[in-house]
Amino acid sequence: MMKKTTSNTLFQYCLASLNTFEEGEKKAVAYILLEDAYGVSKTDILLNKQLPIDFIKLDGQLKQLNHKVPVQHLVGFTIFRNRKFSVSPDVLIPRPETEEIIDIIKEFGLDSPEVIDIGTGSGCIGISLALELNKPFIKAIDISEKALAVAKKNATSLKASVTFIKEDFLNHSQAIHGEYDIVVSNPPYIKQEEAGKMEDNVLHHEPHTALFVENEDPLVFYRHIAIYGKNNLKKGGHIVVEVNAHFGKETKTLFDAYGYSEVKLIQDFYEKDRFVVAKR
Repeated sequence: MMKKTTSNTLFQYCLASLNTFEEGEKKAVAYILLEDAYGVSKTDILLNKQLPIDFIKLDGQLKQLNHKVPVQHLVGFTIFRNRKFSVSPDVLIPRPETEEIIDIIKEFGLDSPEVIDIGTGSGCIGISLALELNKPFIKAIDISEKALAVAKKNATSLKASVTFIKEDFLNHSQAIHGEYDIVVSNPPYIKQEEAGKMEDNVLHHEPHTALFVENEDPLVFYRHIAIYGKNNLKKGGHIVVEVNAHFGKETKTLFDAYGYSEVKLIQDFYEKDRFVVAKR
């Protein structure tokens, strides 16, 4: 049922209802919900505009948020590189720090590069590269058919040219062999024993196959990427990977051990070890 209210009253109502959140997080979630689900911007809240709101629908959404359903799942998308990417429980919600991987690759200044995105999920990396590099050829793979459906939807809506392939990278076929300029990946890298420290909105609402690796072999994907790069990267080509901040130095050492040059460990804007770059 629609009721008239003012935007600031609505914002305060959301804050009061989000009782399982810390104060700063309440505001961030309320802003996203109101803007993306109801078109109420921060400016609207400051101007205290009058508007009609379906409070039955809103109360249902606030209840889900208090049960740690990600706000991005309620509104159906998130923003990555200033673009709307559809998300669902079948893909990881793209994180702001991951955006920096695009800037790292753009700094190489390549023309018509051939790129493979391993474990594409929502397609945020591969699609962003397709739209921001100079005439690239992008191939993106994922083990999940459902994830690829989300990625294809995003590529279509954003008018990005990307070839998607269903592939289990740890047991991959010759379908993804090639001579690439860039191998990029944000692979699973969280040890299963770290699950107890994770927020419920991630642990219970995002795909575990995209999050976790065995405790005994946390660098399994990086080892396979290093081997893959030796066979499928052009001379002078680069591997660029997002890493577990707890294993940044170990991941760098792994690529050093496989004979890559100019191996760098790069921090994100939170000053955490986040990316490793290696040159063949």
